[in-house]
Amino acid sequence: MTTTTEVRLFAHRQGALRTGLAEQPQVDAAAPTTATLPPAAARGARGRPLPVGTHRLLAQARYPLPLPAAAVEALEPGELVGHLLVAAVGLQRREPSNRFNDHRSIASVRSKFPVHVVVLAPDGSCGYLDLYRHALVDLAGPADGADLPGLPALPDLAGLLPAPGDLTVVLAARTTDLPALYGRLRCALGLLELGINLRALHVAADLLGVRARLRSDPAVSAAAGRLLAGSGPGTWSPPLVLTLEGAGPLPASRPLPGAAEADPRQHEEEDALLRQDAGDPLILEAAQVTAPLAELAWPEAEPVRGVPELPKRPAADGEVGRPDWSRTLWNRSAGRVPAVVSGFSARPATLGEECLADLLGWLAQPAPGPLAEIGRQVRTTVALQRVAGLPTGHYTLVDGQLDAGRPAPRLMQRLQDAFGYPLTPVTDCGLRHANAMWVFSADLDAILDACGPAGWSLLQLWCGWASHGLATAAAAHGLFARPARSFDEYWLQRELELPREVLPVFTVICGRSRFTEPALDLRV
Repeated sequence: MTTTTEVRLFAHRQGALRTGLAEQPQVDAAAPTTATLPPAAARGARGRPLPVGTHRLLAQARYPLPLPAAAVEALEPGELVGHLLVAAVGLQRREPSNRFNDHRSIASVRSKFPVHVVVLAPDGSCGYLDLYRHALVDLAGPADGADLPGLPALPDLAGLLPAPGDLTVVLAARTTDLPALYGRLRCALGLLELGINLRALHVAADLLGVRARLRSDPAVSAAAGRLLAGSGPGTWSPPLVLTLEGAGPLPASRPLPGAAEADPRQHEEEDALLRQDAGDPLILEAAQVTAPLAELAWPEAEPVRGVPELPKRPAADGEVGRPDWSRTLWNRSAGRVPAVVSGFSARPATLGEECLADLLGWLAQPAPGPLAEIGRQVRTTVALQRVAGLPTGHYTLVDGQLDAGRPAPRLMQRLQDAFGYPLTPVTDCGLRHANAMWVFSADLDAILDACGPAGWSLLQLWCGWASHGLATAAAAHGLFARPARSFDEYWLQRELELPREVLPVFTVICGRSRFTEPALDLRV
């Protein structure tokens, strides 16, 4: 049984390590990880190819409106879930000067994408989302003759199976997909990205007219955990289980194009990492701290939306000036720099009231389940410059609106001084030129008292949910949105005049990139 004291200690141990990672080059880009490695059970030759042309489908609707009902109704049976998954987390582009490729609809630490997706149908069929094979690859079970006796039998998955016409989606982060030097931060970053994927799935469901419902039953979470554990070696976060109502059916499984049975030796190095890290003390500690997340139960409520109801533009302007959803997802970026430089660049830009209203609208959209309660306990502060005519300074979000604020003409430069990696000849830090730095802060003791030992994990998930909302709104206005934990929390606390018991947990930096170049289109 995990106690709140153990969780509190784990959370506070991350502060010193974050300082140790202040210089980005300390994390060796060539160090092996298990990023993009499918589970052992998802490397077979059979599956369900994903449909093509999702970006063309998304081009039929302008941000923030959903797709026309006629466009969704025209899809072939079995295509809906494929388009939904690609819209949520699909590949977008490769940037020639970026050391960390490829880029998807969602942000990820060094493009490692530790969150994996499994889809289940009412008959127990399981498909693993493999974006590089552009398919839902069958999870091999004992009936398929695979040497994976740990994969659960159908009766053990009963709680996971959806009603006819629906589909179940399991999201979980695999710790070893992130560089080992991140240590304890791998746990927090995995949960943050789990929250990002949760929001992305809700956004895609909204665009395609599907209701996404987060499940709340510990028995269901346990069944999802058994499914992941049986898929092969690996250490997983507690899973999030969602029902996509009306997203079925899954197409019939068939041999995948050009596929052959995988060579067992193909992934020897990565598989060895999976087995080796299973006994890592930091990973075992993270598993203990996050275990209460899988034991949560809360009353079932109506599904929430990922896309907020934003104010309509004046009739004379309408939605013509807004990008379509295909361009919006393509624009999603955490910032860019030339090939020889780390970090992110920015240039001075002036943003109007509409951009600020969109950012606030996405941030205010409630998260599902217990995350909504956590959101009410998070204090959101934003440092602004050259936005909607407001004076440069920091503002607190109160009931979805900004308060009067505290003017501070040199605030962004001072915040850059508090950032984890400084401006150097080989590292760019564009914070001084950014338009906004959103800061999510919390009284961790109060959250643990109110929510128990799962409170810290829920806080990370909420930050991911909120940051993807900001990233989507920023992309619609041609801005980058950089999620970041690289900051001196006490310096930041002083600069933003936060109460002593409230510490910054996560930040998102928004602005206009100074560095641009053509990118390679990976959309199918």
